[in-house]
Amino acid sequence: MVINEVRQREDVRIIQKAVQQPQQGQWTNWDSAIQRSLTWKDIWQMAPLRISFLIRSVYDLLPSNANLVRWGKKDDPTCRLCHGRQTTEHVLSSCKVALSQGRYTWRHNRVLQDFASVISTAKGQSNPPSPSFTIFTTEGGARKWCGRSSNTASNQRKGLLDGCVDWEVSADLLEWNKHPEVIRRTTLRLTL
Repeated sequence: MVINEVRQREDVRIIQKAVQQPQQGQWTNWDSAIQRSLTWKDIWQMAPLRISFLIRSVYDLLPSNANLVRWGKKDDPTCRLCHGRQTTEHVLSSCKVALSQGRYTWRHNRVLQDFASVISTAKGQSNPPSPSFTIFTTEGGARKWCGRSSNTASNQRKGLLDGCVDWEVSADLLEWNKHPEVIRRTTLRLTL
């Protein structure tokens, strides 16, 4: 009973001290954060710079203007775009100007645009002819069966969409007028 009381008091003292520390106490604000399951296998497969960025972003140790001012490397903590305080959170997802200019979604949109254009081009091409069947016969003609020859290149399927005629291409890009309703009506945006 005495040991539990001492532990509780020590825990309270540690939390009070951590809350007062701007960087080391960041973990006290993680109650509402989305849990990310990161296994050792994931960590070992990551590039060292990616791990460094991940850890430094969690503890707000990236060189944002606010941190550079705190470290004595810069005089002005404001964002060049919106003139608000430039923190790591602000840079990664909260700058209103960057959001309105599409800077957070630019890379995603370029990749999506390439996919959509390649698929649209493939859709416009005629489908390959259906594979022809060969009648196989055992020596002496005792048994016959129908099948496809596996060694001819023309009978092999070239892609996932070969032979499909009932598919549509849609993307959530500005230049595409037709995209799924669920994408069009969303109010979601990136968050840190």
